[in-house]
Amino acid sequence: MHPTEKNLMKMSFGFLKPFFIACVLHWLMQGQTAFAQPVVHVDRSVTFQLLAPGAGKVMLSGLPGAGAVPMKRLGDGSWSVTLGPLEPDLYTYHFTVDGALTIDPKNRRVKKWRTLGSILEVPGQNPYSQHALNDVPHGTVHRHYYRSQVTGSNRSFVVYTPPLNDLNEEGIIPVLFLLHGFGDDETTWTEVGRAHCIADNLIAAMQAKPMIIVMPNGHPLPLPQGDGLENYGLENRRLLDAQIRIELMPFLQAHYPVAGESVQTAIAGLSMGGGHALNIGIRRPDMFQWVAGFSSSAPQGNLDIQFGNLKRLDPSKRPKLLWMACGKDDFLLDRNEVFVAWLKQQAIPHTWLLSEGGHDWRVWRRYLTQLLPMLFTVSK
Repeated sequence: MHPTEKNLMKMSFGFLKPFFIACVLHWLMQGQTAFAQPVVHVDRSVTFQLLAPGAGKVMLSGLPGAGAVPMKRLGDGSWSVTLGPLEPDLYTYHFTVDGALTIDPKNRRVKKWRTLGSILEVPGQNPYSQHALNDVPHGTVHRHYYRSQVTGSNRSFVVYTPPLNDLNEEGIIPVLFLLHGFGDDETTWTEVGRAHCIADNLIAAMQAKPMIIVMPNGHPLPLPQGDGLENYGLENRRLLDAQIRIELMPFLQAHYPVAGESVQTAIAGLSMGGGHALNIGIRRPDMFQWVAGFSSSAPQGNLDIQFGNLKRLDPSKRPKLLWMACGKDDFLLDRNEVFVAWLKQQAIPHTWLLSEGGHDWRVWRRYLTQLLPMLFTVSK
């Protein structure tokens, strides 16, 4: 290359260098904010924003009590709205763009359900913020994969172990089977329910006993396509019951310091999982002495026939805790109240909590926070 050409290249680069650096800095700054949506302000108000230059109408939905909120179009083709302040908690939201439902493309945190949702966390302290990731000793979340002989398929389940120095030196540790709802899977109680954080915080505060929490997939029977759900629930529950008894409990006894004795074993769940917990737990007092249901698809039909064993059972062998809770705005409230009325009629000891709220995770995290301190401690 001729020396003159080299000098011209140096001069050109020198001239373009400030522009090049500015472009890089702009790109980096854009990258820094790419995953900062939505923005939670100091006063706990929240700004939501979506880039949709071709849209004619954009709505924000999913936040409690807000309904569908219109978003304002900005000059750069983005849409924005600020709401709040919101109480410290986890929330799920969606955008609707010209009638099409979508998640937030700049928010990496997604709730996996039948319809995906974007997750918003508003940090802060309130009486129900035990789900926060606090500066306390933390347990470990494990995920196990196995081949199920019950279903003939590959399965997985999640296990939380408490923050102990050596599990094998701590003796026998009680175990809670924690079940999810219809549209969820085995990861939801940690990803959305924050069960591991709740347990960490309560154990650190000495408000709950150290326990192992097992979160299986509550769909051993694959979900049918279309409307074929009429006979799904009964067979699905039967298979889940078999998996817990035949596969999961023996696995736990082989790999974790659990005895499998009923006095050291609890079962709880929400919605579909609450129905599973009540049906399985009440029918099997030899396995579960602690039973709880949150916003449950509670047992219905001829309860005298279904739970005749509980009526005939010696009171000393009945569950040490039968705990049920539901929100005043929950669509399953009537179903729960019918079951609770039957328990009262049969003089079966139980605890019933009617709370504020509907069928959502903000309620269920609170229920878990209330339940864990009662497990493995209550005497009849």
